[in-house]
Amino acid sequence: MRETEIGVVVPPGEDNAFNVGTRIKGTLGDLPLTHKPLLEGAITPTLATLGARGVIQLSPVWVGSTDTHLELNTVKGRIKDLNMRARPDVSLMFTNPENAYHWMAIQGVCEEFIDETDPERGHLATESIDSLGQLYLNQFPYPFRDPKGEVRVLIRVFPVRIQVFGSA
Repeated sequence: MRETEIGVVVPPGEDNAFNVGTRIKGTLGDLPLTHKPLLEGAITPTLATLGARGVIQLSPVWVGSTDTHLELNTVKGRIKDLNMRARPDVSLMFTNPENAYHWMAIQGVCEEFIDETDPERGHLATESIDSLGQLYLNQFPYPFRDPKGEVRVLIRVFPVRIQVFGSA
């Protein structure tokens, strides 16, 4: 199994403050307990993708996760979808809305795109957006589908590097 590098940023007032101190290899399941709520709760991180002209595009996104991957969901054909398919390196910034000094930055690679129209696995994209709707809106199924039709896509992101800072 591949491992993710998890680095803990040294807090202010200590030697080497704001540098990465402790580093471990592991999975999302190995995040410090202080940072698991940023991933498991209804926190809306910012996703950074790289556009065709080299300009960074930022988007607020909902995120689910497994022990090994982040799971994003969007409408097929949106700019972030096109960017991730063409240039799969992404970054996400999770910030505690009640404490800006409690955050987690994840650099990852988009490894899998599952379109709702896939006859064998498309249901996973539908289940993903419905699950995220439950987490973020407390509504199931996801209530804001385009009435003219849309195709959702589930994007699985492998976290290559994670940096965490602060505590709740």
